[in-house]
Amino acid sequence: MKIALIADLHGNLPAVMALEAHLKTQRPDALWCLGDMVGKGPSSRECYEWAMAHCDLILGGNWDIGIGERNYKRDAYYHEQLGPERLKLLARLPRQHETWMSGRRIRLIHGRPVMEKLLMVQDAKEHLLPFLEPDFNMLVYADSHRQGIRTFHGQIVNIGSVGNALGIPMVQYALLEGEPGQDLAPLEVRMVTLPYDNQQAARDAREAPGLPDAAAYIQEVMTGRYAGSMRIKSKKRTIE
Repeated sequence: MKIALIADLHGNLPAVMALEAHLKTQRPDALWCLGDMVGKGPSSRECYEWAMAHCDLILGGNWDIGIGERNYKRDAYYHEQLGPERLKLLARLPRQHETWMSGRRIRLIHGRPVMEKLLMVQDAKEHLLPFLEPDFNMLVYADSHRQGIRTFHGQIVNIGSVGNALGIPMVQYALLEGEPGQDLAPLEVRMVTLPYDNQQAARDAREAPGLPDAAAYIQEVMTGRYAGSMRIKSKKRTIE
């Protein structure tokens, strides 16, 4: 069984269209989204609708839930774009999922809000190990917008970001392939990066009047460098 794992679309429609084209070549058996379909980019409604139409599983990320619950006044742009029914559904998305594959018990989350703070795969192991408790063999998450794998007594896997990737400004996602169930068998985790039309993503942002932090978003999609210092942080929300 092959599962495509995606996250952090963040309203970047050109990136999502590049992802869709590549998925057609990979032919996964299932497509799971680990959250943050919306926010940051100008096409939250379109990315939300794409995910709802294509994904077999969708988890709620910190942006999905924060926007869905209307926690931040400065997100009014996204509230208006999405409308009340989509906001209700965003607020009700599940926070986590678990599955068995090739004899591994796998926990899937977005990151925050299950995590109290943003964690990278290279962070101190005492911060990461609790997410393998009580008896998970693998944690798969997103949130940091950077791909990576780390091994302790289990594995920590970050699948990166489709629409707001940092480090490498390309679409990032992962493929998980193995045998369903609790019998031990080979398990493959494959990280994928692919180019997309970053220039179009930047143009879309420039042509979206009122988009919050548009300059920061444009810098990130063009360079892969986090523009946190350019953002106004409301209620201490970490913006990634």
